[in-house]
Amino acid sequence: MKIYSFIDEFSSLLPCVFTLGFFDGVHIGHQKLIQFLTKNKESYCSVLLTFNIHPKEVLNPKKKIFYLNTLSERIYHLKKTGIEHLIIHPFTLNFSKLSIKYFLQKILLSKLKIKKIITGYDSHIGKDKVKTFYHLKKISNFYRFQLYKVHPYKFEKKIISSTLIRKSILKGNMKWANKALGYLYTLSGYVIKGNGIGKKLNFPTANIKINEKKIIPKKGVYAVKIHLFNHIYQGMMNIGICPTINNNNTLLKIEVHIFNFKKNIYGKKLDIGVIQIIRKEFKFNTLYELKKQIQKDQFKIKKLFFYDQKNFSINPIFIK
Repeated sequence: MKIYSFIDEFSSLLPCVFTLGFFDGVHIGHQKLIQFLTKNKESYCSVLLTFNIHPKEVLNPKKKIFYLNTLSERIYHLKKTGIEHLIIHPFTLNFSKLSIKYFLQKILLSKLKIKKIITGYDSHIGKDKVKTFYHLKKISNFYRFQLYKVHPYKFEKKIISSTLIRKSILKGNMKWANKALGYLYTLSGYVIKGNGIGKKLNFPTANIKINEKKIIPKKGVYAVKIHLFNHIYQGMMNIGICPTINNNNTLLKIEVHIFNFKKNIYGKKLDIGVIQIIRKEFKFNTLYELKKQIQKDQFKIKKLFFYDQKNFSINPIFIK
Protein backbone atom coordinates (compact mmCIF):
# COMPACT_ATOMS: atom_id res chain seq x y z
CA MET A 1 0.00 0.00 0.00
CA LYS A 2 1.35 3.42 -1.00
CA ILE A 3 0.64 6.30 1.37
CA TYR A 4 0.29 9.97 0.38
CA SER A 5 0.10 12.99 2.70
CA PHE A 6 -1.89 15.20 0.30
CA ILE A 7 -4.26 14.66 -2.62
CA ASP A 8 -1.75 16.51 -4.84
CA GLU A 9 0.91 13.86 -4.09
CA PHE A 10 -1.15 11.07 -5.63
CA SER A 11 -0.25 10.01 -9.10
CA SER A 12 -1.14 6.94 -11.12
CA LEU A 13 -1.23 6.12 -14.81
CA LEU A 14 -4.21 3.86 -14.16
CA PRO A 15 -7.78 5.06 -13.64
CA CYS A 16 -9.07 4.22 -10.16
CA VAL A 17 -11.98 3.04 -8.07
CA PHE A 18 -12.38 5.37 -5.14
CA THR A 19 -13.89 5.76 -1.70
CA LEU A 20 -13.51 8.30 1.08
CA GLY A 21 -14.25 8.54 4.78
CA PHE A 22 -12.61 8.73 8.17
CA PHE A 23 -12.86 4.97 8.84
CA ASP A 24 -12.20 5.14 12.59
CA GLY A 25 -11.95 1.55 13.83
CA VAL A 26 -11.90 0.09 10.29
CA HIS A 27 -14.77 -2.06 11.57
CA ILE A 28 -16.69 -4.82 9.78
CA GLY A 29 -18.92 -2.29 8.00
CA HIS A 30 -15.85 -0.45 6.69
CA GLN A 31 -14.23 -3.74 5.71
CA LYS A 32 -17.32 -4.81 3.72
CA LEU A 33 -17.34 -1.50 1.86
CA ILE A 34 -13.64 -1.73 1.01
CA GLN A 35 -14.07 -5.38 0.05
CA PHE A 36 -16.79 -4.33 -2.41
CA LEU A 37 -14.42 -1.71 -3.82
CA THR A 38 -11.46 -4.06 -4.27
CA LYS A 39 -13.66 -6.78 -5.83
CA ASN A 40 -15.06 -4.32 -8.38
CA LYS A 41 -11.86 -2.56 -9.33
CA GLU A 42 -11.40 -4.63 -12.52
CA SER A 43 -8.18 -3.38 -14.17
CA TYR A 44 -8.18 -0.12 -12.21
CA CYS A 45 -6.24 0.75 -9.06
CA SER A 46 -7.96 1.19 -5.69
CA VAL A 47 -7.75 4.51 -3.83
CA LEU A 48 -9.01 5.46 -0.38
CA LEU A 49 -9.06 9.07 0.84
CA THR A 50 -9.13 9.77 4.56
CA PHE A 51 -8.04 12.57 6.89
CA ASN A 52 -5.26 12.90 9.45
CA ILE A 53 -7.68 14.00 12.19
CA HIS A 54 -11.43 13.79 12.64
CA PRO A 55 -13.21 16.78 11.07
CA LYS A 56 -14.99 17.39 14.39
CA GLU A 57 -11.64 18.32 15.96
CA VAL A 58 -11.43 21.25 13.55
CA LEU A 59 -15.11 22.16 13.39
CA ASN A 60 -15.61 21.97 17.16
CA PRO A 61 -12.16 22.52 18.75
CA LYS A 62 -13.54 22.94 22.28
CA LYS A 63 -14.89 19.38 22.29
CA LYS A 64 -12.36 16.64 22.98
CA ILE A 65 -12.57 13.84 20.42
CA PHE A 66 -11.67 10.26 21.31
CA TYR A 67 -10.75 7.60 18.76
CA LEU A 68 -10.98 3.85 18.29
CA ASN A 69 -7.66 3.98 16.42
CA THR A 70 -4.63 6.20 16.47
CA LEU A 71 -3.52 7.23 12.99
CA SER A 72 -0.83 4.52 12.89
CA GLU A 73 -3.40 1.89 13.96
CA ARG A 74 -5.85 3.07 11.31
CA ILE A 75 -3.15 2.81 8.64
CA TYR A 76 -2.27 -0.70 9.88
CA HIS A 77 -5.87 -1.93 9.62
CA LEU A 78 -6.49 -0.24 6.26
CA LYS A 79 -3.37 -1.88 4.88
CA LYS A 80 -4.83 -5.29 5.73
CA THR A 81 -7.90 -4.58 3.55
CA GLY A 82 -5.84 -4.70 0.34
CA ILE A 83 -6.22 -1.02 -0.61
CA GLU A 84 -3.40 -0.06 -2.99
CA HIS A 85 -3.29 3.71 -2.47
CA LEU A 86 -4.08 5.55 0.77
CA ILE A 87 -4.33 9.36 0.74
CA ILE A 88 -4.25 10.92 4.23
CA HIS A 89 -5.19 14.51 3.48
CA PRO A 90 -4.83 17.16 6.23
CA PHE A 91 -8.19 18.42 7.45
CA THR A 92 -7.94 22.14 8.16
CA LEU A 93 -10.36 24.99 8.79
CA ASN A 94 -9.82 26.32 5.25
CA PHE A 95 -10.43 22.86 3.82
CA SER A 96 -13.67 22.56 5.80
CA LYS A 97 -14.98 25.77 4.20
CA LEU A 98 -14.79 24.38 0.67
CA SER A 99 -18.17 23.70 -0.91
CA ILE A 100 -18.99 20.12 -1.79
CA LYS A 101 -19.27 21.04 -5.44
CA TYR A 102 -15.84 22.74 -5.47
CA PHE A 103 -14.17 19.85 -3.64
CA LEU A 104 -15.60 17.21 -5.96
CA GLN A 105 -15.01 19.02 -9.23
CA LYS A 106 -11.93 21.18 -8.70
CA ILE A 107 -9.92 19.03 -6.28
CA LEU A 108 -10.99 15.41 -6.46
CA LEU A 109 -12.14 14.72 -10.00
CA SER A 110 -9.62 17.06 -11.61
CA LYS A 111 -6.69 15.23 -9.96
CA LEU A 112 -7.84 11.60 -9.90
CA LYS A 113 -8.93 9.59 -12.94
CA ILE A 114 -11.93 8.11 -11.16
CA LYS A 115 -14.00 5.44 -12.90
CA LYS A 116 -16.02 4.23 -9.92
CA ILE A 117 -16.91 5.79 -6.56
CA ILE A 118 -18.09 3.58 -3.71
CA THR A 119 -19.79 5.33 -0.78
CA GLY A 120 -21.17 4.10 2.52
CA TYR A 121 -24.82 4.57 3.41
CA ASP A 122 -23.88 7.59 5.57
CA SER A 123 -20.81 8.91 3.72
CA HIS A 124 -20.76 12.68 3.53
CA ILE A 125 -18.55 15.69 3.05
CA GLY A 126 -19.32 18.68 5.23
CA LYS A 127 -22.31 19.14 7.51
CA ASP A 128 -25.08 18.22 5.07
CA LYS A 129 -25.27 14.43 4.82
CA VAL A 130 -27.85 14.48 2.01
CA LYS A 131 -26.11 16.66 -0.55
CA THR A 132 -22.90 14.63 -0.93
CA PHE A 133 -24.51 11.66 -2.69
CA TYR A 134 -26.85 14.04 -4.54
CA HIS A 135 -23.91 16.02 -5.97
CA LEU A 136 -22.04 12.84 -6.87
CA LYS A 137 -25.08 11.49 -8.68
CA LYS A 138 -25.61 14.80 -10.45
CA ILE A 139 -22.10 15.00 -11.89
CA SER A 140 -21.49 11.27 -12.44
CA ASN A 141 -22.71 11.34 -16.05
CA PHE A 142 -20.67 14.43 -16.95
CA TYR A 143 -17.46 12.99 -15.46
CA ARG A 144 -18.32 9.49 -16.64
CA PHE A 145 -17.89 7.55 -13.43
CA GLN A 146 -20.12 4.89 -11.90
CA LEU A 147 -21.56 5.50 -8.44
CA TYR A 148 -22.40 2.83 -5.87
CA LYS A 149 -23.83 3.10 -2.38
CA VAL A 150 -23.14 0.21 0.01
CA HIS A 151 -25.94 -0.67 2.44
CA PRO A 152 -25.34 -0.61 6.21
CA TYR A 153 -23.96 -3.77 7.77
CA LYS A 154 -25.78 -5.13 10.83
CA PHE A 155 -24.68 -7.33 13.70
CA GLU A 156 -27.20 -8.55 16.28
CA LYS A 157 -29.82 -6.27 14.65
CA LYS A 158 -27.65 -3.17 15.20
CA ILE A 159 -26.12 -1.14 12.38
CA ILE A 160 -22.37 -1.23 12.90
CA SER A 161 -20.90 2.25 13.19
CA SER A 162 -17.84 3.81 14.81
CA THR A 163 -20.14 5.84 17.09
CA LEU A 164 -21.97 2.75 18.36
CA ILE A 165 -18.71 0.87 18.92
CA ARG A 166 -17.32 3.80 20.95
CA LYS A 167 -20.46 3.82 23.12
CA SER A 168 -20.21 0.05 23.57
CA ILE A 169 -16.58 0.29 24.74
CA LEU A 170 -17.39 3.10 27.17
CA LYS A 171 -20.05 0.84 28.69
CA GLY A 172 -17.57 -2.05 28.97
CA ASN A 173 -19.46 -4.16 26.42
CA MET A 174 -16.31 -5.50 24.79
CA LYS A 175 -17.94 -8.63 23.37
CA TRP A 176 -20.18 -6.66 21.00
CA ALA A 177 -17.47 -4.08 20.24
CA ASN A 178 -14.93 -6.77 19.30
CA LYS A 179 -17.41 -8.60 17.07
CA ALA A 180 -18.32 -5.31 15.37
CA LEU A 181 -14.64 -4.42 14.87
CA GLY A 182 -13.71 -7.89 13.66
CA TYR A 183 -10.66 -7.91 15.94
CA LEU A 184 -9.83 -7.33 19.60
CA TYR A 185 -9.98 -3.68 20.61
CA THR A 186 -6.39 -2.79 21.41
CA LEU A 187 -4.80 -0.41 23.91
CA SER A 188 -1.12 0.16 23.14
CA GLY A 189 1.42 1.96 25.27
CA TYR A 190 4.74 1.91 27.08
CA VAL A 191 5.34 0.51 30.57
CA ILE A 192 6.00 3.23 33.16
CA LYS A 193 6.89 3.17 36.85
CA GLY A 194 4.07 2.46 39.28
CA ASN A 195 3.77 2.41 43.08
CA GLY A 196 4.91 -1.22 43.42
CA ILE A 197 1.79 -2.32 45.35
CA GLY A 198 1.03 -5.09 42.85
CA LYS A 199 4.43 -6.65 43.45
CA LYS A 200 3.86 -6.60 47.23
CA LEU A 201 0.58 -8.45 46.69
CA ASN A 202 2.43 -11.04 44.57
CA PHE A 203 0.60 -9.73 41.48
CA PRO A 204 3.16 -7.50 39.75
CA THR A 205 1.54 -5.14 37.28
CA ALA A 206 2.79 -3.13 34.32
CA ASN A 207 1.46 0.43 34.36
CA ILE A 208 0.70 1.52 30.79
CA LYS A 209 0.73 5.03 29.37
CA ILE A 210 -1.94 5.11 26.65
CA ASN A 211 -2.43 7.68 23.89
CA GLU A 212 -4.65 10.36 25.42
CA LYS A 213 -7.03 10.36 22.45
CA LYS A 214 -7.90 6.65 22.64
CA ILE A 215 -11.30 5.50 23.91
CA ILE A 216 -10.77 3.85 27.31
CA PRO A 217 -13.27 1.19 28.47
CA LYS A 218 -15.17 1.87 31.68
CA LYS A 219 -13.47 1.23 35.02
CA GLY A 220 -13.13 -2.42 35.97
CA VAL A 221 -11.14 -5.64 35.68
CA TYR A 222 -10.76 -7.20 32.22
CA ALA A 223 -9.53 -10.42 30.64
CA VAL A 224 -6.88 -9.48 28.09
CA LYS A 225 -4.31 -10.82 25.65
CA ILE A 226 -0.94 -9.08 25.57
CA HIS A 227 1.43 -8.91 22.64
CA LEU A 228 5.04 -8.59 23.84
CA PHE A 229 8.37 -9.85 22.49
CA ASN A 230 6.57 -11.37 19.46
CA HIS A 231 4.54 -13.56 21.78
CA ILE A 232 0.91 -13.45 22.94
CA TYR A 233 0.33 -13.82 26.69
CA GLN A 234 -2.85 -14.13 28.71
CA GLY A 235 -3.48 -11.69 31.50
CA MET A 236 -5.78 -9.36 33.42
CA MET A 237 -6.08 -5.60 33.32
CA ASN A 238 -7.44 -3.08 35.79
CA ILE A 239 -8.73 0.28 34.61
CA GLY A 240 -9.48 2.66 37.44
CA ILE A 241 -8.34 4.98 40.19
CA CYS A 242 -7.19 2.29 42.69
CA PRO A 243 -9.53 3.46 45.50
CA THR A 244 -8.22 0.91 48.04
CA ILE A 245 -4.73 2.42 47.86
CA ASN A 246 -5.41 6.05 46.92
CA ASN A 247 -8.40 7.56 48.71
CA ASN A 248 -8.19 10.96 47.04
CA ASN A 249 -6.82 9.87 43.69
CA THR A 250 -8.85 10.73 40.57
CA LEU A 251 -6.17 9.90 37.99
CA LEU A 252 -7.18 6.97 35.81
CA LYS A 253 -4.57 4.19 35.68
CA ILE A 254 -4.24 1.18 33.40
CA GLU A 255 -2.40 -1.76 34.97
CA VAL A 256 -1.77 -5.18 33.43
CA HIS A 257 -0.81 -8.40 35.17
CA ILE A 258 0.66 -10.95 32.73
CA PHE A 259 0.12 -14.56 33.75
CA ASN A 260 3.27 -16.67 34.27
CA PHE A 261 5.60 -13.78 33.47
CA LYS A 262 8.47 -12.35 35.56
CA LYS A 263 10.66 -10.28 33.23
CA ASN A 264 11.48 -6.60 33.72
CA ILE A 265 9.64 -4.71 30.96
CA TYR A 266 9.97 -1.05 31.98
CA GLY A 267 9.99 1.09 28.86
CA LYS A 268 8.71 -1.73 26.64
CA LYS A 269 5.64 -1.37 24.42
CA LEU A 270 2.61 -3.53 25.14
CA ASP A 271 -0.34 -4.14 22.82
CA ILE A 272 -3.32 -5.17 24.95
CA GLY A 273 -6.27 -6.89 23.30
CA VAL A 274 -9.28 -6.22 25.55
CA ILE A 275 -11.55 -9.27 25.64
CA GLN A 276 -14.15 -9.04 28.38
CA ILE A 277 -14.97 -7.20 31.60
CA ILE A 278 -14.95 -9.41 34.72
CA ARG A 279 -16.15 -7.01 37.38
CA LYS A 280 -16.40 -3.34 38.32
CA GLU A 281 -13.69 -1.59 40.34
CA PHE A 282 -14.34 -1.72 44.09
CA LYS A 283 -12.80 -0.18 47.19
CA PHE A 284 -11.65 -2.78 49.73
CA ASN A 285 -11.07 -2.23 53.43
CA THR A 286 -7.62 -3.84 53.46
CA LEU A 287 -4.88 -4.90 51.03
CA TYR A 288 -5.51 -8.47 52.17
CA GLU A 289 -9.12 -8.27 50.91
CA LEU A 290 -7.86 -6.76 47.65
CA LYS A 291 -5.37 -9.61 47.20
CA LYS A 292 -8.06 -12.23 47.79
CA GLN A 293 -10.27 -10.59 45.17
CA ILE A 294 -7.42 -10.44 42.64
CA GLN A 295 -6.88 -14.16 43.18
CA LYS A 296 -10.56 -14.77 42.43
CA ASP A 297 -10.34 -12.55 39.34
CA GLN A 298 -7.33 -14.47 38.06
CA PHE A 299 -9.01 -17.81 38.63
CA LYS A 300 -12.15 -16.64 36.81
CA ILE A 301 -10.18 -15.31 33.83
CA LYS A 302 -8.05 -18.46 33.52
CA LYS A 303 -11.21 -20.53 33.65
CA LEU A 304 -12.75 -18.40 30.90
CA PHE A 305 -9.66 -18.78 28.73
CA PHE A 306 -9.78 -22.54 29.21
CA TYR A 307 -13.51 -23.27 28.91
CA ASP A 308 -15.03 -20.41 26.93
CA GLN A 309 -12.94 -20.42 23.77
CA LYS A 310 -15.83 -19.11 21.62
CA ASN A 311 -15.64 -15.74 23.34
CA PHE A 312 -11.90 -15.58 22.72
CA SER A 313 -11.93 -16.83 19.15
CA ILE A 314 -11.55 -13.42 17.49
CA ASN A 315 -8.11 -13.24 16.02
CA PRO A 316 -6.21 -10.58 18.01
CA ILE A 317 -4.80 -8.20 15.42
CA PHE A 318 -2.02 -6.34 17.20
CA ILE A 319 -0.19 -3.30 15.97
CA LYS A 320 3.37 -4.24 15.07
